Amino acid sequence: MSDTFPVLDQKKAIQLVSGNRKLAEDLLLMLINELPKYTQGIQKELQNNNKEELRKIIHKMHGGLRYVGAPALMDIVSRTDLELFELSDEQLKQNITQIYQEIDRVTKEGKYSSTVS
Repeated sequence: MSDTFPVLDQKKAIQLVSGNRKLAEDLLLMLINELPKYTQGIQKELQNNNKEELRKIIHKMHGGLRYVGAPALMDIVSRTDLELFELSDEQLKQNITQIYQEIDRVTKEGKYSSTVS
């Protein structure tokens, strides 16, 4: 779990979508709805030991996070996307565990909690 970044950052999300609060909220909801599919895909490709397909899933998740203010999840997904083929099996396992933890945190939080003007 990342202590450096917040789970969700509404101000950042609104900034990423040029000030459109409704769009920021809609994109977060879309991401939350997709997270179980990402988790299932990651588990499947880990079981198959298929790093090529795993990278595709991680990369797609990385793209899906681009306009959502989920800094902690974005950080670990971004690092895993960029470094996947350089990671040892143990490091990859640790990164995937952290991704799952951050997915759980985003899902539990579920919405931006602060009100930003």
